[in-house]
Amino acid sequence: MFKKKTSVLILDSDGASSKNIQIPTVLFLHWKKILLSVLATIIILIFSISYFVKQKTSEEYTAVYTKKLIALQEQNKQLSLEELNSKQTDGEVKKSFNAIDSTLDRINEKMKKRGLKTISLKNMGGPVEEDEEDIVELTNYYKSSLKNLEKKLDGMPIGVPHKGKITSRYGYRRNPFTNRGREMHSGVDLKGRTGDPVKVTAKGVVDFAGYKGQYGKLVVVKHANGFETRYAHLSKVKVKKGQRIDVGDLVGLLGNTGRSTGPHLHYEILHNNKKVNPSNFFTF
Repeated sequence: MFKKKTSVLILDSDGASSKNIQIPTVLFLHWKKILLSVLATIIILIFSISYFVKQKTSEEYTAVYTKKLIALQEQNKQLSLEELNSKQTDGEVKKSFNAIDSTLDRINEKMKKRGLKTISLKNMGGPVEEDEEDIVELTNYYKSSLKNLEKKLDGMPIGVPHKGKITSRYGYRRNPFTNRGREMHSGVDLKGRTGDPVKVTAKGVVDFAGYKGQYGKLVVVKHANGFETRYAHLSKVKVKKGQRIDVGDLVGLLGNTGRSTGPHLHYEILHNNKKVNPSNFFTF
């Protein structure tokens, strides 16, 4: 196809022949088409290279941004988990403090029934530097401690059974009938008027309710931890043997029965079957 050639004479400005070259006739005849084909090929090549570079760059940017997006999603997930854990921890702390408040309210109610001052936790506040887990543990500790305190208070005869003046204390005293000699007074006498209410000082079970010799009308209550309380010289008994009673419940009415010189309550406390001074239990 390229064997057949055409001579091309190149002339100078004065018309003289300068140079004679030969080119394939097919190129000479179809130079426009060939030129257009070459230009088209160059343009296609340029666009192809541009597209490849753009595609490659786009893929690289996509990979980078995808990586950043995944990292942001992980951070958001972590923050969400931390927020959820924080809410759960806050809920646990709030629940624990509510339990503490509830237990403390019950204890204070029992203290009031005994005529004693209530317990306050006002000075427990202040900056907390512990971790959230430590705060939960701390609140659980206080909650457990208060429950143990409440349980011990339930069975311990603290407070007074009647708000009367002490007319005779625990220990040796002069015989109130003969005004001579000395005798052992195994309890505390609280002055009052016949019919005044007498209340139990601890949770327990009535072991005796009736008349018993020099005690007159008597109520005996068994408590936890080896404690026992006795309420003597009553004018009327308000409980029955075997009855379960709680702090502040009415056991009888003050009176003057048995070996008594006038209306009063004779109150005794025993611990492990040994009589102890009730005055030591009048305050907390």
